[in-house]
Parts: sequence; C-alpha cells; structure tokens
Amino acid sequence: MENTRYLGMGAAVLSAGGGSYPYLEYLGTRELLEDRPAADLVPPETLADDAHVALVAMVGAPLPMFERFVDPAHFARPVGVLARHLGVTFDAVMGYEIGSMNGLIPVMVAVETDLPLVDADTLGRSFPEVQMSGFAIAGLDMAPIAISDIRDNDLILARAASGKWAEEMLRPIATACGSIIAIAGAHTGREIKEHAHLGTYSRAIRIGRAIVNAQRQHRDPVAALLADEPGAVLATGKVIDVERRTEGGFVRGRARIDAAGGGAAVVHFQNEYSVVEMGDRRRAMVPDLIAVFDSDRGEPLGTEALRYGQHVTVVRLPPLPRHVTLKALAVVGPRAFGFDFDYDHSNNEVNP
Repeated sequence: MENTRYLGMGAAVLSAGGGSYPYLEYLGTRELLEDRPAADLVPPETLADDAHVALVAMVGAPLPMFERFVDPAHFARPVGVLARHLGVTFDAVMGYEIGSMNGLIPVMVAVETDLPLVDADTLGRSFPEVQMSGFAIAGLDMAPIAISDIRDNDLILARAASGKWAEEMLRPIATACGSIIAIAGAHTGREIKEHAHLGTYSRAIRIGRAIVNAQRQHRDPVAALLADEPGAVLATGKVIDVERRTEGGFVRGRARIDAAGGGAAVVHFQNEYSVVEMGDRRRAMVPDLIAVFDSDRGEPLGTEALRYGQHVTVVRLPPLPRHVTLKALAVVGPRAFGFDFDYDHSNNEVNP
C-alpha cells in the first residue's frame, strides 16, 4: 500500500504538470486492494517475445477527472473489448505513460484483470499527444485501439496510418465524451523490450519515496528529489497570474511567477509544462521535464492546480536521451507544441 503512495507521488513528478498528486486514484487503488491481492510488478525483460500485453491509459484533459472517482471497471473494459476483437488472451498490462493518474490507472486495471503489471511505459514521462509515444516515434502500428467512455459506448480504432492519425481520431472522440475516455492497445513482449522506456514504475516509486520521506521528516522535498535525480531549480516565487483554457481536448495556458530575487518566470503548458522563460532566456523547454512544486506543501502541481498567490518552485529535470534524437525532437520538441524555435541543447551542458 505504501508503494502505491510513492508511485502516485513519483508519477506526479514525471507527469511534468499533466496532473498533481493523483489522490482520487490513490484512494481508488487503496480501496481496490482492501479485498484483492496487489498486482505483481514484473521486469519487462522477463516477457516472452510473443507475449500479448495490453497497454492502457486515460485520454483527455486532466481537469474533468476531478469531477468523478476513477472506476477500475471502466478502465479495464477496453482490455476485454480488445481481447475479444483480436481473439487473444492478454498476459500482462502496461501503462502508456507514467504520469500522475495514468501511472495509477494501469495498477487498477492490473488488479481488476488479475494480470501482472509491466515495469515500463511508452513515454518515460507524460506528453499530451499519442504520436509522442516512443512506439509511434519508432514507427510501430498503434492500432487497433479499443475505446470505452464512462457511459456504455465501446469503439475499435481498427487502423491508423500513423501515430499522428491515431491522435487526430482519438482526440475528438475524447472531447465528445467529456474529455475522458479509457483506451487499450496491444503490443508484444518483443516490441516492449525494444521500444518501451524500461523501469519507469521503479523510477517513479524511488522518486516518490524520496519526496514522501522528506515531507515526513520536515526536510525540503525538492532538495530530496534533486539528491536522487539530476536537475536544477530554475525559479522560486509567487504565482501572480494564470491563463488557462480547455480547447480541443487539451488544457492550454501559461502562468507568470514573480521570482525571488527579482524578475519573472513564465511557464507555458499544454496539459503538461512545455517552456519556461526568464527574462530574454528560455531556461527549459520540451522534452525537458519541467515540474512545479508547491513550496509550502512540497508536492508537484499539475497545470490544473496552479492558482494566484501560490508560492512555487520550478524545477527542470534533463530529458531522456531517447527524446533528444532528431527523429524524436520532430515529435516532442518545441515546434511540436507550436513554438517557433528549436530545442536548445546548451541547457544540458550545464545541467547533465
């Protein structure tokens, strides 16, 4: 049970603002585990090459998820829909992304389906669009994908020409369904071992343990995080303005922070934090992992939780090496988020 709390906290950091600490999902997981055994977390290296693995996630905007408790049966439903469509029995469950609620939802699905959970994901963090998955970047077919809404509608996306087309078709479905859909895809053990980000659940648990233990011992959680992970504090200060809007299935906007020591930091976001500007310099940009912490509580804040008057700490963690290849940057770099500039590698020289 304690690892569930650690996982939720670490997944909130790796969400890069795609969600705060997933408290409702934590409560749902804890309730589910009261009368069921915990899912086994299995190393991806132990999967057979021909193993059938169901990949699961919530697609939509994080904000509407605060209006309802997560129903494990809802997020497990597309796994059954896809199994029947393909005529297979799944051997394990894996998450598409290790971010906030999408870090805990696969745990709930694994318990609900009585399947082991693979210690890996396809993003290594959170990104807002399907084509930003490492599987899509590698050219793997993302379809078929089963889709279930919170009512009683199930769909199959039988074919997608690319990851971008999968995104273009899933996003309006999510919007029509209240910005909340459960999805399930299918990949083999070999594909996961070759193209997934391995060990990300273990990483999230390790990060979460460092933060939670620091909170309990009244130490600085950000310092505890940076003792465990390479990275740097970019700014501390007070939120003086937040612009936020929901459009096209995304939460978009920016926050302005009156930084201690003078000056201001502007943090842009599209579900996740994308760029940090300070003065005339961009101090961080996707695929850097940008996290904003509540300085009083020491918890990572999702974009939906930013409020005027909060005292916050902005942190940059370096990108994963796989995210800064030319092929990956075309999909997860600043231009993919609508910015008119390229990724600046010089930040990595001072913050390895």
